[in-house]
Amino acid sequence: MIFRDFLSKRGKHIEDNVDLSAGTLAWNLRAKKKAKEMSGFINATIGSATEEDGKLMVLPTLVEELRKLTGDQIFSYANMRGENEFVQAWKKDTIDTYPSYLQEEAKTFSTLPITACGGLTGGLMISAQVLFDKGDTVLAPNSRWGNIDNVFFKNLQLKESTYDLLDNEGNLNFDDLISQIQRAEKEEKKFGIYLNFPNNPSGISPSFEEVKKFQEVIEEISIPTTIFLDDAYEGCAYEDSVIEHSLFPHLIGLNEDVITIKVDGVSKRYFAYGARLGLVTVGFGEEISDEEKNKVRELMAKATRTNTSSAPKGIQVAMSHVLNDSEKNKQVHKEKTRNTSILEERYNHMKKFVGEKESSILQPVGFNSGFFGYFQIKSKQQASEISHKLLEKGLGTVPFENSKNGLNGVRVAFCSISEKNIEKAVDILYSI
Repeated sequence: MIFRDFLSKRGKHIEDNVDLSAGTLAWNLRAKKKAKEMSGFINATIGSATEEDGKLMVLPTLVEELRKLTGDQIFSYANMRGENEFVQAWKKDTIDTYPSYLQEEAKTFSTLPITACGGLTGGLMISAQVLFDKGDTVLAPNSRWGNIDNVFFKNLQLKESTYDLLDNEGNLNFDDLISQIQRAEKEEKKFGIYLNFPNNPSGISPSFEEVKKFQEVIEEISIPTTIFLDDAYEGCAYEDSVIEHSLFPHLIGLNEDVITIKVDGVSKRYFAYGARLGLVTVGFGEEISDEEKNKVRELMAKATRTNTSSAPKGIQVAMSHVLNDSEKNKQVHKEKTRNTSILEERYNHMKKFVGEKESSILQPVGFNSGFFGYFQIKSKQQASEISHKLLEKGLGTVPFENSKNGLNGVRVAFCSISEKNIEKAVDILYSI
């Protein structure tokens, strides 16, 4: 039997184009293997925050709430739209992170979220399936999470249009994105824009001034446009100059031809990485009726039903208990603040030690948020070659490379490096 003869065109395309030997998970496996062989090995591959002793950084209040759940609460099926108490609480929890002057608009111009199994990946997949056909164009930064290629361009076979997110000095720059939007308006009937802040892998977020410039462009768009917001790392900002919340409330209510799909989840916001619970919220450019909002949300629920059926129930029940109980809510946010403070200290240490180094090979970008530091490769060496060298020297990193769009750099996840090892990690990084 030749199994390939049974494959659809999409199946063959996935077989030929999706590479599981690359990417974060593959490099994490390599790092774990090397750590067993090498004493003092530092694994800075995966975007999961860890404690100083290497154990996963979690929220004790949420862990305790999960322990209290009954069998029915854990194992029964969840509503495909999401457990009502949970999605209501999630929307309030999200809006509470926005500045007060934006909160009412966020309520007015958006739907209640729906839950999606498979974390943010599931949310992006469901919303893209509903809104785009094979061959439709999506603008995506060359500095991007590799699974975006798998979802948008290798599975759904959308047309890739890449924009440069970073300038030659490694600073955020919207100019190329603006040019690509203006071009797409002339050439396409509709298009999508993928945004991810704090950005994976670069660890960059925009300032209010940069967002205002982008808003002015959004206001002028004249064809149907969908903005996909990947908000995996929202809230992790370490500089006063950058936005510390989602761009969502800044992009809705601007233009009737633009909708914004906010995809977020419990993975990073509540340090529940493996819970695989994503959410999709649709934001509009004009005020619409509650009836129309419900129709849009119901469509997303139908897509969920045809894709993953429903998301896990236990984590939704536990989260609703935590968010809806004032004392537990206060405690869990205190625990979140503690964790993000630790991440900020690691960020400050990495910035300090990187600032003391010079290299003919590495160009650090202006990372200011998220879980990562990112280093562009100035030489002709490939990022994967650099990561292999670093692996042998005792540091696990993730290479990001794409010869077609000029991406060639190494990501270092300071979220999973103990504070005492950050200087050592930077020394190894700059020893190549």
